[in-house]
Amino acid sequence: MSNGEPARRAPRRLAGSVSSFLTTRYLPAAAAVLTVVLALPALGNGWMLDDYFHRTILLERSQFRDLLGRPSEMFRFFRGDPDRARQLMDIGLYPWWTYPSLKGEFLQALTVLTHRLDYALWPDSSVLMHAHSLFWLAATVAATACFYRRMLGATWVAGVAALVFAVDDARGATVGFIANRNVLVAATFGVASLIAHDRARRDGSRLAGWLAPLLLAGALFSKEEGIGTCAYLAAYALCMDRGGRWRSGLALWPYAVVVVAWASLRAHWGYGVRDMGLYIDPLTDTVRFLAAAASRLPILLLGQWSPMPADLGVVLRPTLLWGIAGVLLGAVLCAMTPLLRRDRLARFWAVGMVLALIPVSATLPGDRLLTFAGIGAAGLLAQFWAFVFTAEDAPTNPFWRVPAKAVAWFLVAVHAVIAPIALPLRAGNPLGPWWVEKRLYIRTDLEPSLEERTVAVVNAPSPMHANYLILRRELEGQSIPRHVRVLAPAMPAVTIRRLDEQTLAIRPQGGYLRWVLDRVFRSERRGFAVGEQVKLTGMTVTITSLTADGRPAEATFRFDVPLESPSLVWLCFRGNGFEAFTPPAVGKEVEIRCDMKALFARR
Repeated sequence: MSNGEPARRAPRRLAGSVSSFLTTRYLPAAAAVLTVVLALPALGNGWMLDDYFHRTILLERSQFRDLLGRPSEMFRFFRGDPDRARQLMDIGLYPWWTYPSLKGEFLQALTVLTHRLDYALWPDSSVLMHAHSLFWLAATVAATACFYRRMLGATWVAGVAALVFAVDDARGATVGFIANRNVLVAATFGVASLIAHDRARRDGSRLAGWLAPLLLAGALFSKEEGIGTCAYLAAYALCMDRGGRWRSGLALWPYAVVVVAWASLRAHWGYGVRDMGLYIDPLTDTVRFLAAAASRLPILLLGQWSPMPADLGVVLRPTLLWGIAGVLLGAVLCAMTPLLRRDRLARFWAVGMVLALIPVSATLPGDRLLTFAGIGAAGLLAQFWAFVFTAEDAPTNPFWRVPAKAVAWFLVAVHAVIAPIALPLRAGNPLGPWWVEKRLYIRTDLEPSLEERTVAVVNAPSPMHANYLILRRELEGQSIPRHVRVLAPAMPAVTIRRLDEQTLAIRPQGGYLRWVLDRVFRSERRGFAVGEQVKLTGMTVTITSLTADGRPAEATFRFDVPLESPSLVWLCFRGNGFEAFTPPAVGKEVEIRCDMKALFARR
């Protein structure tokens, strides 16, 4: 044997080992362990945003419990009840621009049970609550890996698809936020339904035929996003089912019954969305939803296939992202076209992925919405790599082969190199850099005693974060202010003018309701009129001018007491946090600019 023979055998042994690993029946468990290990930074995230609302409800000891609702209603944020909304506005949990008939109630009964389990077993441990979410992430990945193995066989392609899905950094945006657990619960049930459906159609299993619709119901009652399961059921009928189009479509009737029953119960129980700037209900506002979906789909696909997160659709101009998406997605589609033409399984993944993105287009683009779409994307990507790098029947035309290999290697860099590096970072920072997110809250150690006092915040980068001061202080056992008043957004700048002893006029640069988190509380279709007033205890807001698109440009805030009254605690956001504010003298004004460099600086 020559001296070079062992060296030549080493790559073959390595390739054999990798192939054995990718085809082992234990790969679903290995993929689940891998995704959990990469997402472990989520354990240190604590509670954030909606978690405080949920925590207040689930602990059942708040003085506001009758107003906020029972634990079973933890995902009923806005009830469409003007009287209730005005009470919450008056307390300061909602900002003054909230539309009183605002409705945002989500049917997530099975997910509620997982949170109630948390509060029954470890009510004061955010670490264990995040560990519980990691369990559901592992369950989703394991189920999806089993689905790939069933559809693609015990092949290395199925193993690659499972690993791509497991290391996708979009999972970090989901698992790092306790309130987002609902997506993982829904996906676990949804993928299990797809596995059962395939067993029923290909193997003729009657038990699976009964089980699959029940599992779909589990997905739908975990989160509305569970409707993504139906995207793959429809894609299966179109691309995979051997029974012919008529019989394939007819086989979906049990699922149609489940969806109709779910939608009917959802409407009967009063769930749904209305007049929110963040969500559009596809069932009650179909035309507006379809228009939004057309503009959001390219951004979501860009987030799925590129290193650019779909969340950029919130802060960048859509036209810019559409241009980038057009170029990148056009290149990917051209490279994949020969595979899609000849392989029905590849078409199944592609159709399911696109259809799964349609319902999640009801809200603003974000990677947290890509769980169901990622199932099809990972399967399609693994098949594409096999087609380009190993298939003997792939086109040999250099005008296809050279660009296709370039696209394939680009996707290797995105999904096999960048994604597993980004997943731990995003799991530990699901709402952006943690140090920035923390700065958006008002410190709970503001003052030792705030009873019978009103906290007036002249500007806040995120009024939603600032308005949680009351619940956060109550949860920490501190005295709570009588009211919280967030007067204006902070970015990019705000001008505050003193009109008289009791009145301020505030003009944000660019107007009110400009930013995403401000529009959570009011749809752009529910505008204000000049002279319109919002009366709260101790303060009256009057709209004095409007922007060209009908948003408030300036508002006055008249308090019942002089602005120097000790009953008012004044704050402003300056630099990288909230600090004390002194109202200007009568006739004077002050401008506060949001220092973005200071806000994002890590120190």
